[in-house]
Amino acid sequence: MIDQEETAKRDRFGFLNCKWTIEFKGGTVSPVPEFDEIAVQVHKHTNQDGFLYPSLTRWIKESGEEIPGTERPELLYQVPASHELSLSTSCTTEELRIGSGAFVIHLLAYLFGTRLQFHDWWFDGRIPIQLKTHKITFTKATAEDFLSHCYQTWQGFWAEKEQKLLTNVLYMHSRAPSYEWDWERFMIEYMVLDGCWRLAKLWSGNKDRVKHADRICILCKEFKIPFEDQLVKKIVKLRNDLFHQTLWDGSQPGTTVSEDAFRQPDNLRRLNQRLIPALLGYKTPYVKTGWCSLSTCRFDQP
Repeated sequence: MIDQEETAKRDRFGFLNCKWTIEFKGGTVSPVPEFDEIAVQVHKHTNQDGFLYPSLTRWIKESGEEIPGTERPELLYQVPASHELSLSTSCTTEELRIGSGAFVIHLLAYLFGTRLQFHDWWFDGRIPIQLKTHKITFTKATAEDFLSHCYQTWQGFWAEKEQKLLTNVLYMHSRAPSYEWDWERFMIEYMVLDGCWRLAKLWSGNKDRVKHADRICILCKEFKIPFEDQLVKKIVKLRNDLFHQTLWDGSQPGTTVSEDAFRQPDNLRRLNQRLIPALLGYKTPYVKTGWCSLSTCRFDQP
């Protein structure tokens, strides 16, 4: 038998604002030794709204003189690694970063309501650091159980196509809060919803064509997620008008809209946050809670 330690593959990622060591079946997530120092620096540069934003950059001549008129926010930037991921696998670093490692760090991003990336890869846009975009409470034991279940499910019961799709769903879901306009967040979260629908179809083997007007209701009924018909109709209408007519609540994207329309990106996000553990078959009462409420919910199993 090959020693698990000998085949363990390690990589660093960040920034996860939690100092837990999370042990799960197949791997471990642990804070780096310099976690406290890194956390101080990241929090120091975090805006009062809870997001970390790109720094300003400018062009400089070979002489070191700044070139006027070149100052702008960075398009891409890196964040210090806060944790190390160790997986019991013999794959290469490149394979880990597009496969099992990517799944685990983006699953963590979903659970903790943040964005995560490998230490020498790049972010664009803002990153929620002190703002929690997933309103759930859970214990360390639950985090370990969730990662164990989901990682084993991803590895053992999903084909490569489904694995990639689920990882992309998690990645785009974690990106959504980085978009600052309501219509942008809505658009990204609806992409995530479409990905969840596709996964559900692949999982069930259903090949029927279903209208967007019916998909949310079917998903909610399948996973026993409560829903309101009128709310679903509002979301689908906003989607159809935006995607097919470039209209956002009957107006131009980026202009003032009704409070009701303004709330729908967050409602859609909360629906997706319940669909993800449901699709992975993780048993949590959170799945069956209402997704219109702003209240914090328990993710722990009873």
